[in-house]
Amino acid sequence: MRNECTLCSKCELFKGQINLTEDIRIMYKYHYCLSQTSRWKECKRFVFKNLNHICPDFVMPNSLLSIDQIWHKMQKEYSLQH
Repeated sequence: MRNECTLCSKCELFKGQINLTEDIRIMYKYHYCLSQTSRWKECKRFVFKNLNHICPDFVMPNSLLSIDQIWHKMQKEYSLQH
């Protein structure tokens, strides 16, 4: 039985809409999105989207950026106001 991420149907990475090689996309899907051990709860995309209701495409599941760093980078790249 799979323990699938609850955001798979809304995730651009999972749906293949982020420009990654197929090998990398498959690795992320099986390591995070479809993990038997609920690893998706550690996914930076999942965490950020749960907090902010959006997730920029530059965020990968294993991002080393903090949530605050992602938010500041997103503001800078998309000229958003907090």
